[in-house]
Amino acid sequence: MSITHHPGEELLIAYASGAASDAVSLLVASHLSLCPDCRAAVSRAEAAGGTLLAGIAPVALERDAYQSVLARLDKPSAEILRSAKITSEVPAPLQAYVGGDFGALDWRHITAGLAYFPLPTKGRTRARLIRAYPGAGVASHSHRGEEWTLVLTGSFTDATGNYRAGDVQSATPQVRHKPVADPGPACINLVVTDAPLIFEGLLPKIVGRFFGF
Repeated sequence: MSITHHPGEELLIAYASGAASDAVSLLVASHLSLCPDCRAAVSRAEAAGGTLLAGIAPVALERDAYQSVLARLDKPSAEILRSAKITSEVPAPLQAYVGGDFGALDWRHITAGLAYFPLPTKGRTRARLIRAYPGAGVASHSHRGEEWTLVLTGSFTDATGNYRAGDVQSATPQVRHKPVADPGPACINLVVTDAPLIFEGLLPKIVGRFFGF
């Protein structure tokens, strides 16, 4: 897999430090499971953070700290999830949310060739899967906040370029685009937004508001 578009350094550092939102962490972890270069970058950031923590004077722990650590031992670590072998098209971190088969999901129809599946993440930042068949795509829009898109299958093209499996697109309020799925397999993306989109035209605005975009 040849990945040419990666999450920005700030996003990787936020993930490594634990400061990223639940939805952003899911997107970055899914990308890391596909991208050895970004896994190495996150490992370096985690090592640097560990060095800084080593120089901080110790403080007393809360009484339930030991029990809290024991409870976490039953959960798979982020490192295991992001480095695990992929046994399906679904990256290992995402399998905890949707299982191992995109085809088995209860996709919600939006328009011809376009559907979505919401993901239950915490916080105001929202995550969803978008499936577009060749020639279909999200209507032209700009952004009130930031939007991050990880391509999982297929590919899409917009005014900013072409994005294939493993690529991450970061869109800011300055970006206006109309992503369209390329010929070939269905394009399935993991999309994370921290604010509603701004659609152009009355019908796209109505549809976007109805589906919570």
